[in-house]
Amino acid sequence: MTKHKLQNVQQPEVHLIAISSHVNDYRLCWALNNSLGIAMARRRNDIVDHGDGRTVHFPVFDHFDEEAQAGITLVSNRAPGGMLVPQRQQADFFLVVDQESPLGAAEVLDRVKRAEFVLTAFPLAVDAVKDGYKLLE
Repeated sequence: MTKHKLQNVQQPEVHLIAISSHVNDYRLCWALNNSLGIAMARRRNDIVDHGDGRTVHFPVFDHFDEEAQAGITLVSNRAPGGMLVPQRQQADFFLVVDQESPLGAAEVLDRVKRAEFVLTAFPLAVDAVKDGYKLLE
């Protein structure tokens, strides 16, 4: 029997911010668009999780800065059928920001915390989140 060694796949360099908010995804997206000065819009294809014999769709909102070639993505952690990253139950949403973004990580976090409808926000390391790969889809 031959053994195959899996190569370590490089994850993209991103900043991850967990957000707690009591509003719907579209209202939070609107507030973050105003606070960050961007224009996130709903993605046509949600992130789909197949677990426990059911299929759950998680809404995703994207913004891409052509000049900096960087994206910002808002991913919902909650849906009627479950949670995308159940180990982070305190996070209702995740904001994934490319490192090439013109806004620095500290500035993005500060603006997110000051956005309307945001109860709290805190940075996370993508590799520290067990199912973090799901946020990069």
